[in-house]
Amino acid sequence: MKSLKAYEIIRDMILCGDKLPGSRLILTDLEKELKIGRGPIREALMRLDRTGLVKNIPYKGAIVETLPSGKEILHIYDLRIDLETRLGAEAIGNLTRPDICKLEDLHTTMQGCPENHHQLDSDFHFLIYDASNLPHLCNIAKILRGSVENFLHIYRREEEHCRKFNKEHGLIIAAIENQDTENLQKTIANNIESGLSVIKETYRELFRVLS
Repeated sequence: MKSLKAYEIIRDMILCGDKLPGSRLILTDLEKELKIGRGPIREALMRLDRTGLVKNIPYKGAIVETLPSGKEILHIYDLRIDLETRLGAEAIGNLTRPDICKLEDLHTTMQGCPENHHQLDSDFHFLIYDASNLPHLCNIAKILRGSVENFLHIYRREEEHCRKFNKEHGLIIAAIENQDTENLQKTIANNIESGLSVIKETYRELFRVLS
């Protein structure tokens, strides 16, 4: 598909620094540069908007978003671990058997490392966190997760990453079934740290920012 090709080219131009944060992505310029029609490029920019790399502003067009710095990502992940382990502790006593069955279904689906593994991962965690009955804190957790985890689905997760995340999700389910709050918090923290390690790998490959 031409739109997918345009998406991949523009995405890589942004991540490699050829298109700087704050710069406008002008359709006519991109048509000449990519030698792809305007329609597929529009579709690509809409998809990039959903990943957080580009912001489509009415009457102004598409603008490259500012990427988080390595230092900022580390702080965000510290906050995520603190907040999400608290949400897990609040949720553990409220999760019902049907909730656990849904978690198990998601876990089973993720075993094949589908293309939407990142989204299924998010659904898995927030099925737990929503049971905390702390909706404002859940919204904060979603914002923190979304601000950096775009990098986990901009590039498709490697199978080895999927296997590691899936194993950790299995441990999370086991902790819930055993009503083991301490172990649940530990396994959630380990899973978040695994996500951070993937982002560090991505930065090392693309930006040479984190070590």
